[in-house]
Amino acid sequence: MISLGSLGTDLDELRQVARAFADREIESRVDEAESAEHFPTELFRLAGANGFIGSHYPVDVGGGGGGIAAAMVLREEFSYSSVGISSGLGHQDHVGTAYLHRFGSPEQIDRWLRPALAGEFVIAMAVTEPDAGSDVRRMRSKARREGNEWVITGRKTFITNGPLADGIAIVVRLADTTDRFGVFVVLRGDPGYQCERTLGKMGCNSSEVGELVFDDVRVGPDRMLSPEGGSSLEDVLDVLVRGRVLVAASALGLARRAFDVGMEYAKQREAFGRPIGRFQEISMKFADASTAIRAAHLITYDTAALLERDSTVPVLECSQAKLFASETAVMVVDQMMRVFGGAGFMQSSVIERLYRDARFFTIVEGTVEIQHRIISSHLGL
Repeated sequence: MISLGSLGTDLDELRQVARAFADREIESRVDEAESAEHFPTELFRLAGANGFIGSHYPVDVGGGGGGIAAAMVLREEFSYSSVGISSGLGHQDHVGTAYLHRFGSPEQIDRWLRPALAGEFVIAMAVTEPDAGSDVRRMRSKARREGNEWVITGRKTFITNGPLADGIAIVVRLADTTDRFGVFVVLRGDPGYQCERTLGKMGCNSSEVGELVFDDVRVGPDRMLSPEGGSSLEDVLDVLVRGRVLVAASALGLARRAFDVGMEYAKQREAFGRPIGRFQEISMKFADASTAIRAAHLITYDTAALLERDSTVPVLECSQAKLFASETAVMVVDQMMRVFGGAGFMQSSVIERLYRDARFFTIVEGTVEIQHRIISSHLGL
């Protein structure tokens, strides 16, 4: 296995515990989950019971009290086993629970966040719409005030854990303003809310993604997480910026798995009387891949250190980490596919699954093109 060095005693020990959990609980479920295109929901409770959900949240809200690097180590190790399952757990760990932690009142934290961190309440976040992906300001979903209630109308798509969720933290435009946005909790069973369909995907088949419809869903003021007057879009979407380093860690996990699988094959597969790894054309692929993985590791965890040290979110560095790690994952798995040749093109091959899953990283939490735009703008261009 490729070694990337120590992150410190605590994180190294966490990595060992996470690896053991992934080997025991994730690896045994991957094939069936991928084939059925169904997330093994019992993993929410298993991960919660082991402290793997909300490891970076404070202890006083039910979290583990660690930093963002702890969550990244978990995401990396789980993605080494399965990007789809890691995506489902990761959405619960950071994205779905983030608004509850950031905006929730003590009552809302007790009602929803603590059970979510225990894996007993599945919460998803809904931002993306059919006509508002990267251009989030085109968001059409709205919440209008009627008496003491809010009435939510709109449609959200590509929502991870949407088909499974007990609750949805939905981001909507406040109807009485042009530039204020609110976050509300909509619960399974609320009249007017439904997951209209589960979406099929090219990869990450063990995660479940859905399209959600909100048809005049009425909620009380206790369901609003953001301030009553709403928040700016930048403040609401700050969660996604932080999440980019988690995506980078996940991409790193896939890249490591692809490298290790390719290395094992290159040592065992023989051609012309010797292992194919001894041919220069093949060995160079591993030299380049190992260098890129090391660089992705350094930039990703360096960004984690910035997040934990600085009071402001390092937007530039988060985008750089996400961009580089995502592209590294795609490059490494492509090169390893070439090592496998025809064997890698078969659905029975692990590298075939990794090849499909890798494209996930170039899209989620802001496409590669959006990251280029963010980085260039921060450079003054």
